[in-house]
Amino acid sequence: MDRPSVSIIVINFNGKKHLVACLTSLLAQRYPSNALDIIVVDNASLDGSCDLIRQQFPSIRLIENRENLGFAPAVNQAVRLSQAQYVALINNDAKADPDWIAQLVAEIEAHRAEKVIAVGAKMLDWEGQQIDFIQAALNIFGHGNQPFTRMPAASVLVQAGPQLFACGGAMLADRAAFLAIGGFDESYFAYFEDVDFGWRAWLLGYQVRFTPAAVVYHRQHATANTMGGHQIRSLLERNALRTIIKHYADEQLWRILPAALLLIIQRSLLDGAGGFDRKEFDLRLRNQGDQTSTMQVPKIMLSYIAALGDVIDGWDALWAERQRIQQLRQRSDAELFKLFEQPFGLIDIDIQLHMQQQTMVESFKLRELMPHPTTNVLIISIDPLQAALAGPAIRSVQIAKQLSQHCKVVLAAPDRADLTIANVQTIAFPSNDGTSLGELALNAEVIIVQGYSLQKYPQLLNAERILVVDLYDPFHFEALELAERRGMSLERAIAVNDASVEAISEQLALGDFFICASERQRDLWLGALTVSKRITPEHYRNDPTLRKLIDLVPFGLPNEPPQATKPVMRGVIDGIKHDDVIALWGGGIWEWLDPLTIIRAMAKLQQSHPQLKLVFMGGQHPNSHDVGVMQRYTEAVDLAKELGLYAKTVFFNQTWVEYDQRVNYLLEADLGVSAHHNHTETRFAFRTRLLDYIWASLPMIVSAGDSLADVVQQEQLGQVVAIEDVQGWVAALAHAADTRANREQRQAQFAQVQQAYTWQQACAPLIEFCRQPQYAADKRRNVKAQSKQAGHTSMRYRMDELDRVVAEKNEHIAHLEQHIKAMENGKVMRLLKWATRLRKG
Repeated sequence: MDRPSVSIIVINFNGKKHLVACLTSLLAQRYPSNALDIIVVDNASLDGSCDLIRQQFPSIRLIENRENLGFAPAVNQAVRLSQAQYVALINNDAKADPDWIAQLVAEIEAHRAEKVIAVGAKMLDWEGQQIDFIQAALNIFGHGNQPFTRMPAASVLVQAGPQLFACGGAMLADRAAFLAIGGFDESYFAYFEDVDFGWRAWLLGYQVRFTPAAVVYHRQHATANTMGGHQIRSLLERNALRTIIKHYADEQLWRILPAALLLIIQRSLLDGAGGFDRKEFDLRLRNQGDQTSTMQVPKIMLSYIAALGDVIDGWDALWAERQRIQQLRQRSDAELFKLFEQPFGLIDIDIQLHMQQQTMVESFKLRELMPHPTTNVLIISIDPLQAALAGPAIRSVQIAKQLSQHCKVVLAAPDRADLTIANVQTIAFPSNDGTSLGELALNAEVIIVQGYSLQKYPQLLNAERILVVDLYDPFHFEALELAERRGMSLERAIAVNDASVEAISEQLALGDFFICASERQRDLWLGALTVSKRITPEHYRNDPTLRKLIDLVPFGLPNEPPQATKPVMRGVIDGIKHDDVIALWGGGIWEWLDPLTIIRAMAKLQQSHPQLKLVFMGGQHPNSHDVGVMQRYTEAVDLAKELGLYAKTVFFNQTWVEYDQRVNYLLEADLGVSAHHNHTETRFAFRTRLLDYIWASLPMIVSAGDSLADVVQQEQLGQVVAIEDVQGWVAALAHAADTRANREQRQAQFAQVQQAYTWQQACAPLIEFCRQPQYAADKRRNVKAQSKQAGHTSMRYRMDELDRVVAEKNEHIAHLEQHIKAMENGKVMRLLKWATRLRKG
């Protein structure tokens, strides 16, 4: 069967050094040669590009323009000249996988009935190690984005499906349809013409898709490095503004446009802060100001004004195009908002601009326009996401599940992210490198952290996003207990404690919203926040309860009732009979817990209650790399052996039970147990294994002292025993063994508590915050105060200056590479003559 014809279009401007790799890869496509042609449009290059093409690639059709028309006009020029059914675009600084065209054609052909006009390809860096483009995103102010850029290629799994736009650096389009809707807007010159085309296509009834099966490799920013930062900024701002003016319906445009214009001016002022003093324009300071009529300002500042000027100069044509698109509209804005992916995404790394954008969004009530989840949330798990999950990873997974019903959620975990969670993008990042996390943070509005994440990955802070700090685990108290149990020297213990307290202090200083597991914990953290000067009149005036600053998000229970899937203890573990009474220790054996008291009680009951068996469900922590080996586990095993109980009445699981399999242990057990010592960690702990017992309606025996032990006692869910009371445990275990009741009789006493502790209930305060996220009021005040300091320079201004230096270095390196190549080609004498002339001046 004949394959559809395809023209591959390459737009070139001074890209000679990239062309050989690019064009060679296109000639190597595994696609019928009689159905494929290659067109290069050269925009008046001065580097010998055209000579190279004529000499080395004579079969390629070359179009030589006398001036640089820009990317968008050159693409349209080539599309009009093509006679193929499809046209493919690829950047001149990219190379294509041999199956690139075949995969693009297969995707668009498979979806012709859905009016698919274009398909985007997966773009990786030159070595194939990092992502360049796999997803299209747009914020409501018209700025396109490519989420997951610079992430490890293997860390993000993406499927074929609809996207708002295809990246113009590697895409295929239906030629007739492309021309029918106007092609690329030629007034864009470069940047966002693909965003504009995709949005227009969707509005006019077409669709755009993406396929990861089609792959190209891209030298990131190789072309952009030849342009000035102020020139690029002007194009980005101009084209974003043009895009929203053309495409929004009236109701949306009149709400969004004023905010967009105000933010453009604000970005201009911030980018000019390095050389522009607004005090010169303050009449109150007129006697102090410089009375000259001129001043020097950075070009980057004026780039915004130039962008606005371009929009005004081309207003008549722009407005005519808007009217044309609106008359042909086939879809509503509400239908397309779900494709934006990052409708309130931030386009800058300057916290002052973040706050200004947030203010505009709030003032113009722009979130009300969104019928779908809008907030982009990044959750950082401190443990890998795998079948065997411990408390921190369980908490991250369950919070992600709840938030995903209201927000766009990415859940990132160190090294492994094997779990599939509906509506949640799970991503593994290298545990020894925070660079990937820093890239992920740039695509979030809200970041949720726990444990030592901020200290281990300081790159998270570079993005200046809204920060939620999860304080459910008082790890500094755990560290104190670890130091004691492991016999650390006082000097070492002090160092460990200092590190823990320093980590907490940083979190308290940087957080915008805090969550913890119990009222007892909340009291602790309110005191800490007070000492950290975070309890301020702004917060109190906003909410005297301070719930908007710190609230409860305890561990929760699944909404669905537990269902057994297979036997795991009775008749499975050698030594446990079907009619035995099983006491289950439902988690790990940590240093701050007390399994030894229960084991000693079991020794006293061995003769009188031989049918009573104790099973420790959790072995060593599944994240042993970070957590390490717990000595208490070994101590418990050794004691059971010493007392002659090991594998007779006391049993240890040597591995970690998979999270989804824990239900089988819970439903087979007759009671759940948990014990701990009398120390500070106990008072502020939240024993999550007790929630599993509640979920399974499993009566329990627990040590007194922690907050959930109070719930057990108040709701009559079991017995509470004094800490380290062996005889108390003997009596409680004997009573439980003698009065074993069936599970159905327990349901009523557990039902009310189960309802109060569902994950949906537990996460309600966090969901409310993330749906309308805000920087903390005192942080806003501090940022405003800092911005008024003399010499303040925006982060982007500094970044643009850095980009300029890097571009100059790249140019110098390229210059040297050319001379090295000349030497390699036997032109040493010519180079020496050139050097001699330079010395003579």
